[in-house]
Amino acid sequence: MAGSNSSAMSLDTTDFDFTSTIPSTPSSFDDFFLIPTPAKTSRRRFTVAPSDIIRLKRRLVQHRPNRGPISRTLSYLRSKMDLALSTSSLYPSRDDVRQWEISFESLLNNKFGCALFRQFLKKEFSDENMDFWLECEEFKKMKDGKKSTTQKAIEIYSEFVAEHSPKEVNLDSDTRAATKAAVEAGCKPDTFALAQSRVEQLMSKDSYRRFLRDRLFLDLLESYEITDKEDKPSSSKDKN
Repeated sequence: MAGSNSSAMSLDTTDFDFTSTIPSTPSSFDDFFLIPTPAKTSRRRFTVAPSDIIRLKRRLVQHRPNRGPISRTLSYLRSKMDLALSTSSLYPSRDDVRQWEISFESLLNNKFGCALFRQFLKKEFSDENMDFWLECEEFKKMKDGKKSTTQKAIEIYSEFVAEHSPKEVNLDSDTRAATKAAVEAGCKPDTFALAQSRVEQLMSKDSYRRFLRDRLFLDLLESYEITDKEDKPSSSKDKN
């Protein structure tokens, strides 16, 4: 991308119609988190014991009034992933859920956790933050210098970063300007690193804390507590 000024890419609105460059393909929320790698589609990897399946079903149906959001998240994840994956493989473990309480990074790195958090953000009308974060994660994997990489960078910029864009994220003017300059400079894997970091910090300090107090998360957490309580009497009966 280096060269004379005449060949340099410009992101002025006179050069690009930002609304027309928005991709019609599914967002990276589908591509990045919901399409499993070959290693993750192995039937052996996701084989579970019958007792685990029974416990899972018990958790899913225990609270009929509260199971809607969690069940919808499971259904959505399963519809996007390989049919070889069992429901148990999508459902987070007790340790996973407890880790989310102390680590926002752990939440983002878990498929179910990410989907559940995005559902919460959608309820708050701020799901564009998660969509942008996921787009950035996907962009990091693209090869430097390719036409497709440049086009993807323009799409991300036009959809999330440009002022008055359809899904504009909350960025300060300096970060917005720096991101525009980075795209113009040649679209490297770290082009959106600064903007992504700002959005992640915003979610961590604001939305994430409310998520931990929301029924969407608390219902999931309580489902494990109910299962634990139900398991204890059965073990005591065995002793008697």
